[in-house]
Amino acid sequence: MMLRNPFDASWRERIAVLGTAAAILLIATALGLIYARGASLELLGLVPVSAFAVGKFLPLWGLSDRSQFSPWELGLLVWVMDTLTVLVLVYGFELLYRIRLIKNALGKIQRNAGLVLRAYPRIRRAAVTGVVLFVLFPIAGTGAIGGAFLGILLGLNRFVLIAAVSGGGFIGGMLMAFAAVYFGEAVQNLRALQSDPTVKWAVMITLGALLIAGFWWLNRAYKRALLAAEEQSVHDEYDDADVHEAASGASAPDPDDPDNRPEAAAENDARAPVSGGSGAADASRAPLA
Repeated sequence: MMLRNPFDASWRERIAVLGTAAAILLIATALGLIYARGASLELLGLVPVSAFAVGKFLPLWGLSDRSQFSPWELGLLVWVMDTLTVLVLVYGFELLYRIRLIKNALGKIQRNAGLVLRAYPRIRRAAVTGVVLFVLFPIAGTGAIGGAFLGILLGLNRFVLIAAVSGGGFIGGMLMAFAAVYFGEAVQNLRALQSDPTVKWAVMITLGALLIAGFWWLNRAYKRALLAAEEQSVHDEYDDADVHEAASGASAPDPDDPDNRPEAAAENDARAPVSGGSGAADASRAPLA
């Protein structure tokens, strides 16, 4: 478990970055509540929903008549959230790991990041591009937090890591906003062209089911790859333990072996010929000329 910040950022830099981000958030929230209270309250409600539930699917909420924001604006919100998340992780590891609940959650995400590298070894070669793709992919287990740990395991510089996660969040949010906008236009065209509500709803439900099935398949394939990587990791640990045990057994003498007893060693030494003495004894026994 990672217990210290893997980056060389000074405390002055950490306080400056996190303090600036917090000040901007507080000022923006205060101004929003004063001049646009309804929209600000909606945003404050959407942030935890995006963080703990829908993730990068948040721009789809922009298609609702109840939303005061367009899919593009909600896509920007996804980008801002991912950027703030990686800033907090990069500059606040020590503080986060002092909170037991957060520490356990981060430990699990860190372990999953290691499994991702084992399941998808090409990410090591792709490095920055791999982190960007991992962050923008809209399935469970990916995102800014997982991408940050992935970049740490790849040894990325903190500035490169922040740029990669932020870039992945921006691309992912905009792609989802793009899909939401054009899906909404397709639905509107369907409504205009189809007067029969039964056919209209059947087509809409079919399209929605296909979309959900596609993301379900991707999520299932991702989890299966992680499970296979976890099983391989456990198998490798057992192999390493067996090799270590075999090496230890080969190097240590067996106390139950009779040849390894001190008495046996003494007897072997007594029976061994003495170097340099046999020649003199033979010479003394030789006949005189």
